[in-house]
Amino acid sequence: MRNILFLFLLVISFATIASCTSGKKKSRQQQIEEFRSTLTSEDTVTMLKLCDDAMEKLKRKEIDNVLLSLFEYTDSTKEVKPLTEATAKRYKRMFTMFPVLEYKRNYFTFSLEGCNDVKYEIVFATAEQVGNSKPAKTHFMFNPVKIDGEWKLCVKTAADEIDRTIK
Repeated sequence: MRNILFLFLLVISFATIASCTSGKKKSRQQQIEEFRSTLTSEDTVTMLKLCDDAMEKLKRKEIDNVLLSLFEYTDSTKEVKPLTEATAKRYKRMFTMFPVLEYKRNYFTFSLEGCNDVKYEIVFATAEQVGNSKPAKTHFMFNPVKIDGEWKLCVKTAADEIDRTIK
């Protein structure tokens, strides 16, 4: 009887261990591939239009309008919130200091539901303004996220560019 009880406990232990290890967390690459497989060409068009529209508004100096359309994304909670007052103030200062005279999209990439890149090169001062043969340029980056089937335009900061999921 003891042998049967011992064997039963042994089988239960192995089953428990196997069930715990079979639920491994997906690798980042698996998560990226899974997210990308859900996207359509309509997602690409929608996401790029959202970003390009924001750049056009910045070019027309509609900074407050752009700020109202920007969000912050919290990865741990998968939550999208309007910019905080402090963040909006910081971006208003940045958009004012670096006005968009011209822009071009450098690249875009889809990675995860809450981590995508759309990077723009912007001209914020002409060559004549800076007294140089080339205009002054910088880059802006957006993080469009798709939450519950809807694209939202989120800000992308230097801290967001560091992948904290890789250990």
